Amino acid sequence: MNKHTIAVFVSAFCCLFAAAEDPTRALSLSFTASSRLEAQVKLSGTLKVPALAGDGPLTKDNNVALTASCAVTPVSATVATEVVFTPVAFFQLVAGGMVATGWNIPLADGLSINEPGRDGGGALDGTAEFVGDSFPGIVWSCKGGAVVQFDFAAVRPGEWNHVVFRSYHSLWYRAFTAAGDDESWQFENDVGEERNGWNYYANYLLGYRMPLKLSMVGVLVEQELNLYDTPGRKAWGDDISRFTFGLMAQYDVTKTVSLNALVQVRTKRNFLGTTGDYEFYQLRQIDSDDPRSLEFYRAAMIVKWSLL
Repeated sequence: MNKHTIAVFVSAFCCLFAAAEDPTRALSLSFTASSRLEAQVKLSGTLKVPALAGDGPLTKDNNVALTASCAVTPVSATVATEVVFTPVAFFQLVAGGMVATGWNIPLADGLSINEPGRDGGGALDGTAEFVGDSFPGIVWSCKGGAVVQFDFAAVRPGEWNHVVFRSYHSLWYRAFTAAGDDESWQFENDVGEERNGWNYYANYLLGYRMPLKLSMVGVLVEQELNLYDTPGRKAWGDDISRFTFGLMAQYDVTKTVSLNALVQVRTKRNFLGTTGDYEFYQLRQIDSDDPRSLEFYRAAMIVKWSLL
């Protein structure tokens, strides 16, 4: 996936608050497309087994869920696993990892090193050069996190009372095997500001589930922060959290086919003077008085088939 394939995440989340009689095995196929010319096909399977289940309403559905997935985009392939332990209805522990690689096509680069460009005399000229052939190495990551979630219908039962809230927080380490610790790199045609190191990611979802074909609407907020200690990172704003705000909806076409729509805006960094024109990000200077503004990010659509 790209750093966080939000559309696929939303699709998976919409199953999270399904009824307790969900099968212990699930298999799904999804297709994601967006206004940013992104596309992804993902096959995901989940095995859920009871674990430390009790008799009370908070513990009767305790379980461990193991999910394995493989995803392909026009410029990358990813294999991932995730384990979710639910020791009580409103809390989960999450751990996982992934490996991926990429290739280049005329419209986009899947995986490459991002180097500052230089003129004929060897001086920095403000440009960026993405260097590397197809399949230059492996991107791998591991993560650990926790979820707090709540469904108002658990307090006041009723099919129209499913106001749900979910908050997810994680620390994850990601690295590109062909990049040194002082090198930047690009994955899935992103802006090329990745580094080997630790990151923080969080999302918050407030949603409403309904007994209709339009089964869920919600607001999704995401936060990302690079934690690796690159010298001078404050100068170009790498120490500033990046936020994405989205409106989402799920429409159940049949019992096995659903459509998910997502529209997002995000924060962007504001830079001083002409430094914002530099292509290589470490040559930019953040405007400390007005570091962020909002911009339209994307509209995305996900089609998901439940195969099992």
